[in-house]
Amino acid sequence: MTQEQRNLTRNAVQHRRRGARTRKTRRWQSAIDEGIDYYQAHDPMRADLLRMRFFERRPEDEILEQLHIGRTTYQKALQDLLSTIAVYAAQRGAF
Repeated sequence: MTQEQRNLTRNAVQHRRRGARTRKTRRWQSAIDEGIDYYQAHDPMRADLLRMRFFERRPEDEILEQLHIGRTTYQKALQDLLSTIAVYAAQRGAF
């Protein structure tokens, strides 16, 4: 994933909106929803990280403490989340 794709994905997740009006926004919303569903089913810790980081906007230190993970694990999990959502977004033509 390129830095530009990572930034686009991070921005889309941070600013996700329900009831999206444009085709592009709907594509991003669908990709984000699929990513959430995937991680809820297969890796609840990453699903929790996604929720706390992007939707609840909790500080990193609080997330580390609540999930009982270290900073390296946090950074790797965050990268995995963004990569997964980017793949779903690319499949939908959001890029």
